[in-house]
Amino acid sequence: MTVYVLHLDPPLKHASHYIGYTPDPTAERRVAEHLSGGAKASPLIAAALKSGSVVRVAHVVEGDAAGRDFERWLKAGKDTRAWCPCCGENRRRLPDPSRITARFRASKVDRNSA
Repeated sequence: MTVYVLHLDPPLKHASHYIGYTPDPTAERRVAEHLSGGAKASPLIAAALKSGSVVRVAHVVEGDAAGRDFERWLKAGKDTRAWCPCCGENRRRLPDPSRITARFRASKVDRNSA
């Protein structure tokens, strides 16, 4: 399992990052699909490439801890710019997958059962 963060430069409207997940052991195949701009690319990444943005891999987290929960937790945090090395801010380190809170996991379960 792998979670990856793509950095868009310049941003596309409000979006400057894309956080994705793949069950593959590495992000290579999935990132290549995005960068090809083809049918399997994220619509956001395809639009960014079409508009002339440069898309770079900012982070890759591999291993059992880097699952779908970690991807959703990063997205919910809405502070990617604070730990993205491409943004130049680097106010924080990349969050640790082992720090996903029980509260977050429980809220995810509650939303899925509703």
